[in-house]
Amino acid sequence: MQKLQVGLQDYISKLRLFSVNARLILIVSFITGLALGGWRLLFNFYALSLGEQYNESFLGTLQTLQSLAAIIMAIPIAYLAGRYAHKKLLLIVSIIIGSAMLGSVLLPFRASLIIFRMLFGVGFAAQQVVVAPFLMANTSDDERQWVFSFNLGLTMTATFIGNTIGGSLPSVYAGIFDVGVTDTLAYQWAIGTLAILVLAGMIPLLLLRPTKDAVDVRETPWHLIKAYGMTLLPFLLPNLVVGLGAGLMQPFMNLYFRSVYNQTDFVIGLVFAFGGFAMAVAQFIAPPMADRLGKINAVILTQAISIPFLLTLGIGAFVVPSGYGSVGIWFPTAVFAFMVRLALMNMGNPIYQTFMLEGVPTKVSALAVSLSSISFQFGWFVMPQVSGYLQVEYGEYGFVPIFGGVALFYAIAVVMEMIFFKNERKRRFVTEAS
Repeated sequence: MQKLQVGLQDYISKLRLFSVNARLILIVSFITGLALGGWRLLFNFYALSLGEQYNESFLGTLQTLQSLAAIIMAIPIAYLAGRYAHKKLLLIVSIIIGSAMLGSVLLPFRASLIIFRMLFGVGFAAQQVVVAPFLMANTSDDERQWVFSFNLGLTMTATFIGNTIGGSLPSVYAGIFDVGVTDTLAYQWAIGTLAILVLAGMIPLLLLRPTKDAVDVRETPWHLIKAYGMTLLPFLLPNLVVGLGAGLMQPFMNLYFRSVYNQTDFVIGLVFAFGGFAMAVAQFIAPPMADRLGKINAVILTQAISIPFLLTLGIGAFVVPSGYGSVGIWFPTAVFAFMVRLALMNMGNPIYQTFMLEGVPTKVSALAVSLSSISFQFGWFVMPQVSGYLQVEYGEYGFVPIFGGVALFYAIAVVMEMIFFKNERKRRFVTEAS
């Protein structure tokens, strides 16, 4: 009991260290997470409601082009993040994301959906690239890992709430306009509401205090890559492999629960909501875990443990459609595996990002986040097309090779991290022994 009290006191003391700017960014992350949680749940369903030509293959194309836009703009965004005030950039990013979401429902055509999804990809990538250096500049070594983890933790908590709200919004608007729950109009109003919420997130951004967060890097990104490329490479390669696995699976998890287990939008929304809640809890556990095990050891452990749960999802995609297992047993099993995998993999994300940023010079921090985003987004650029093809060609059975492939990619990433960061892991063990 005494140890628990000491642990809670230490936890609270860390939270009190957070600066005003860090607290405001946490509020923005919460508001944005509410909107993006609902968006990720509803967009695929909205697109499918538009007609036969908007099928799973088209969804794969949208995700691919979104990632392509993020990849193309990542380095220019890093350059801007090193030259201009982060506050202004974050305000512009909020406008871009909110406008892209609104445009998707106001102009529901193939060409316009492609344009707005690419714009959304640029905005989302820019947010990731700008927020990390801003938090680095507004935190000390003592609370940095805690702020990074809390930032993602609050985002996941908001995602939990946003998925719940998002799953019920189409029903609300269906009642108002007297249309079906899966009617395009119901989805349009639901996503439009979420877009307004993103724009509301600009209010706390306006309250950010001026800081010297921009390093004013005069060197071009290409010169920095030439000078520090070999330093960054060990951090980027595992991220690339994880991105290949995530791009194969993550954009289609809502379709997995619908096609394999025949669940409704509302039920899937609850699944995503509890998945977000599990991720949120994991983020609040991550800082003391990283302090105890060491950052890279915590990342490797969480990634490795997630692999059996990925295989469980793939097994469900085979036994239920083939009649070897019942939905009543396998759907709860799949939900549990989904939640645990989400918690484990996402627990390591802020830890890995902090580990990377502490391992590179300050003037390379924005570029490091940008290249990390590129390496991860490359998988989302390539693999959704593969995943979409497998689903169209094999139906619900297509998720069997999908999850098998994801498990393989994650296993490779774990091995790479163990090899690349062997010295850091040894140094941690020596420190603990001392």
